[in-house]
Amino acid sequence: MSEILLSKSAYEHNLTQIAKKVGSKKRIISVLKDNAYGHGALLMGKIAKEFGIEITCVKSEIEARELAGLFKSIIVLSHLPNGNESGEFIYAINDIRALEIIRPGTQIHLAIDTLMHRNGIDVSQIKSAIEIIKRRNLDLKGAFTHFRASDEHGADYFVQKDNFELAKIMIRELFNKELIFHSHNSAAIERASDVGDEYVRAGMAQFGYSGFDESLGLKKVLKLYANRVSSRVLKAGQSVGYGGVFTAKEDMNIATYDLGYGDGLLRYNGKGELYLANGEPILGKMSMDSFSSIDMGERICVFDNADIWAEFFDTINYDILVKLSPTIARRVVE
Repeated sequence: MSEILLSKSAYEHNLTQIAKKVGSKKRIISVLKDNAYGHGALLMGKIAKEFGIEITCVKSEIEARELAGLFKSIIVLSHLPNGNESGEFIYAINDIRALEIIRPGTQIHLAIDTLMHRNGIDVSQIKSAIEIIKRRNLDLKGAFTHFRASDEHGADYFVQKDNFELAKIMIRELFNKELIFHSHNSAAIERASDVGDEYVRAGMAQFGYSGFDESLGLKKVLKLYANRVSSRVLKAGQSVGYGGVFTAKEDMNIATYDLGYGDGLLRYNGKGELYLANGEPILGKMSMDSFSSIDMGERICVFDNADIWAEFFDTINYDILVKLSPTIARRVVE
């Protein structure tokens, strides 16, 4: 069956490189949302915990429960407040109205809108937010923001840094308690020369994908493999797959392998050349559960670098990896 292999040594190497840049592994928040960007949250979480990471971020309570007990703190980023929150997790507050709904005593992190205008409390709302937090006895643990363009050269990154520094000053003046602050995502970690006293949220960088700082020497963690379902000689003039969009010019040995768009791969329509890890192209349209190529044996690597597929489909590596089905077997190797 198809399988994802996850390199433990590559993952630990990446975390080590990030820790060196930010000063300590204790300051890394490992973002394991959406099944750890397709890698497998529980598998990656266990390695991160063993490495010494104490805090993780996830999307929902469902994801948090999968990792419960592994980390000192689990931050739920996209929770819709309902008054029945667990005392085990920390919840991001993405809208000031959530402070009136969430269960009293709940641990929270304030999201601050510093320019992205997607989620978070405006800097002008901080005083009101702190008043509600005190009145409702909410347990404020920290605050954070998210850069809208840290992966692009421009002034936005610096504007948001300044806005968040102002927010931090206001929060500290209004709330006399030790808090943690975090703003730097993967691209910002690479871009920054100094993250100051903040924690950082390591997302795709922990899995080997970099955009700015090649000197970090990050290593790809994930390799996707497929197994041969069948093989045959495709004779000259014969076509393979739906619509017959690929026709052999000469007799060739082909095989069908057990991965398709039903497994989360973006659907290749047979136009242009989409290459597998060894440089051979997929032949014809991808099916729901399979694709065809030159026969390369019982087991082949589909990709070990999502950037190649992202470039072909004019998307980002996140899009390629996060869609990988959780039903694909995942295994940690050294």
